Amino acid sequence: MIYEDKILCLSNDDFFSLFFSLGAAPRWVTSAGKRSIQIIGKCHDGDNHSALFDPTTLKVNCFSECQGGMYLHTWILRALKLPNIVAAKDFLEDWMDGKEIDWEAAHSNIRFEGYQERPFKIEHIEPLPPMTQEELQTVWDNAISILDEPRKTRWEKEDKISREIMQKFDVKIDTSGSGIYLPHHNIFGGIVGVYLRSFLPLRKDVKEKHPEMPYQELIKFPRAKYVPVIRPVNRQTDDKTSWSFPNSYNLYGLHLAKDAIRETGIAIIFEGGKSVMLGHQYGYPYAVATHTYGAHLNHINMLIECGAKEIILAFDKQYEHENGQQYQLYERKTKELARKVKDEVNVSRIVCHHEEIGYKDAPIDRGKEIFERLFNSRERLVWNGEICDTTEEPKQENKPNQREQDMKEAEEFGEVL
Repeated sequence: MIYEDKILCLSNDDFFSLFFSLGAAPRWVTSAGKRSIQIIGKCHDGDNHSALFDPTTLKVNCFSECQGGMYLHTWILRALKLPNIVAAKDFLEDWMDGKEIDWEAAHSNIRFEGYQERPFKIEHIEPLPPMTQEELQTVWDNAISILDEPRKTRWEKEDKISREIMQKFDVKIDTSGSGIYLPHHNIFGGIVGVYLRSFLPLRKDVKEKHPEMPYQELIKFPRAKYVPVIRPVNRQTDDKTSWSFPNSYNLYGLHLAKDAIRETGIAIIFEGGKSVMLGHQYGYPYAVATHTYGAHLNHINMLIECGAKEIILAFDKQYEHENGQQYQLYERKTKELARKVKDEVNVSRIVCHHEEIGYKDAPIDRGKEIFERLFNSRERLVWNGEICDTTEEPKQENKPNQREQDMKEAEEFGEVL
């Protein structure tokens, strides 16, 4: 077998092992919906290096001084300062064949030792510009007000979200009957993008169930449940093909939550808009969402600027057994974020240790009473700059006046503006 054949036989864990052996501080992340390996450390003569390896394309997207994308063997060439591509492929082949590698020499070249992560700092995040009325009209031409639709939507029937709450968030009905439109607003209430939440079966599921279906019929089904609305484009002048936006520069629902955040000093970060709507419906008006698994440091800056003194992380897919991969990922996601921002804001997290909800559920999916209990027993990860011990299972006490007690305690420490 030649190099090109051998490398296609490797698993994701094999690649992770390679970076780990190189001392490249790898960690698993999700990027553009795909499982990728983030590589952190010094490299390519840069002081703060970060790169992303996609096991499906075998490409490394490098964010160091060299920048740009390259195949893995080119990254090895540059990182190990090898003379040519042949030497880089030979190195990878030796590793794949199980031959002895001089890792000490590799480490001396790749120079990941002594890496210092950039510290978190307070900064203003400029709000995304809103769509124009003309641009919005291209979407609303295919939509009607949710108050004008006589039939109940799936979110009303299954999730018990009231029409009044959905109207508050400018949710509209797709006139084709396939789903609902969810506008995303900047902090001033301007709509920066629009997504369609489809209630149709997914394309891959339809294809699996009906393999004989013609392609022209198959493409009528969505590729995902939640996608940005396609926009009309002039292909000669327009690069943007949909009403999407960079998630890291916006928080869903912040335009409605900002006053409550400033008043209480509390902010809850969910993953999805549905959770935010339920939060507002249940009496948690300081709820926002990132629409991704986790939170960016930009999001933390936006909440601090709004007056948040305690940020509560309430992500999905966390409730698997404590030895499970999803639970461990939730551990890393929440604790690493808390550690990064510990000098600027208190961080807590919502964790369910008693199987009150399914591990794929959002913390608020099973109703107000269960969420109230989870909220009241939330774990402190960082408080007043100190990292808290969360190794012990939290007590499941039901404290009906917990929020009032939290506010009183915050006032005593001078933590509320």
